[in-house]
Amino acid sequence: MSPMQWSRVFGPPFWGWLVDSRDNPFFARKLIINSAFLAILSSLLLFLNWSLPFLFFVFCLISFFLSGHIPITESLAMQQCEGNLGVYGRMRLWGSVGFVVSVLVGGFIFDFFGIKYLPHTLCLLLSLLVVVPIFLPQKKTNNKDKTSESLKNKLFDRRSITFLFASFFMLVAHAPLYTLYSLWLENNGFSKIEIGYIWSLGVLAEILFFYFQNKIFNTINVKRVWVLCFFIAAVRFLMIMLSNGNLFVIVLAQLLHAFTFGAHHSASMSLINKWFPANAQTRGQSLYTMASYGFGGSMGGIATGWVWENFSPEASFMLAVFAALIGGFFALKAIKL
Repeated sequence: MSPMQWSRVFGPPFWGWLVDSRDNPFFARKLIINSAFLAILSSLLLFLNWSLPFLFFVFCLISFFLSGHIPITESLAMQQCEGNLGVYGRMRLWGSVGFVVSVLVGGFIFDFFGIKYLPHTLCLLLSLLVVVPIFLPQKKTNNKDKTSESLKNKLFDRRSITFLFASFFMLVAHAPLYTLYSLWLENNGFSKIEIGYIWSLGVLAEILFFYFQNKIFNTINVKRVWVLCFFIAAVRFLMIMLSNGNLFVIVLAQLLHAFTFGAHHSASMSLINKWFPANAQTRGQSLYTMASYGFGGSMGGIATGWVWENFSPEASFMLAVFAALIGGFFALKAIKL
């Protein structure tokens, strides 16, 4: 499964550069459709008899072709809502709804029919991904600052780099949650259905935040919310570490997902929209995906596993606390630049 993470390191910068280097307003839409089609062709290889190296190669292909979709569509979403976080939140919550639906429906299908139908399901969903982008809006083009040197200076100025470092540490902090939290809950006596409910609670919290986030962002400055999310993350993982499996504490920690993911994600999208050049928004989104979910998620997952095995499961959440605080330091520095 590691290609899903590592593709976010190499894929998004390539796709982001490809989209921003074209003045054709329909190019982003065509790129998503064509890359989804290539992902379908790659997924057909799953129906063959495969060894582990061959399966790894197939997932590398699929992951690479899909790795640009999130940064491209995020940039189109921010363009479409013209930076209005209330509108963006009501768009973005459907990604969370889609996650819940896919988990529930997928669980039912694979329990009833068997996991052997996973490739069939993947091909069906990728087929939808070829059709749906037809209705995406065209990308607005901007002819300002087209010189590569000017773009480079704006894409990699001190504030942008500090923002990317903060994003990196935020995903390092979330690595224990995304990779080992279910195992930790199981070790503390929770059943699989209870673990599913706990995860669903976190997703429900983020959905509610996305829907009502406009009121929060109208009350508190986006930069302050963004910084606050890092310290809320530190509190959240400290609560998990000290909970000793207490359900009440775990429920409270899951509700904080509304801020550590929901608020942080929306605030990050807004800051990318403000801090990165208008004609390099897709590249800005791609750099964010690469630094956070790519490098942060991958390296955080490796570090978390090592700490878990060599020290203790709780120590991995202590690592998350330190990572969130380091990210908060970079976030404070970024908003002052």
